[in-house]
Amino acid sequence: MKKKRITQWLPVIVSVLLAAATLVIYSVVYDEYSAVTYLQVSAAALVPAVFPIIGTVTKREVPIYLGILAAIHIFLASDLGSALGFYSLIPSWDLIMHGFFGLVFAAAAKEFMLRWGGGSMKKGGFYLLIFLSTAGAAALWEVWEFTCDIILDGDAQRVKEAIANGTNPIADTMTDIIVTLVGVAVFFIVIFIAKTHGHKQDEKRDSNS
Repeated sequence: MKKKRITQWLPVIVSVLLAAATLVIYSVVYDEYSAVTYLQVSAAALVPAVFPIIGTVTKREVPIYLGILAAIHIFLASDLGSALGFYSLIPSWDLIMHGFFGLVFAAAAKEFMLRWGGGSMKKGGFYLLIFLSTAGAAALWEVWEFTCDIILDGDAQRVKEAIANGTNPIADTMTDIIVTLVGVAVFFIVIFIAKTHGHKQDEKRDSNS
């Protein structure tokens, strides 16, 4: 049991090591020093710790794949995307991250809803709640970006860029939310394929018995 609990922290350890490597590369590649970047990368690396902490508090382990997915997303979005400039280098990187976020959040929502009695709900209501929860999380993220833009005078939502180019200033925000929901759709497809495959395997076992 103790070994299994230690295993739950592996995604956190990997996330922290990747963040450390990222900051070393960042300090070598970029001449200018950004305290925000150091803070963002360091704080984001600890996000996967949420899952083993919840498992310890509730005395019911959270599936390790959630920590792995979170660590991958943090590395791609925060380390590569923000610190090492992939958002600028690859125009579609932001959309890919929002889509991946939708997939990760939907998977996490499913696991925690099952813990909180969601398994007793009808399937339609259960998956609708996952969809709405992820849509709400996407909206809250856009609120967070909007707030950071105001406080730090940034342009994470590309409003200034859109106005300068004469395009729709809310296009980036709406596209991010829509792509996040595409990630949820991918999650539903994966669930459907997994259940269909499992059903076929059960039928094969029944026919062979």
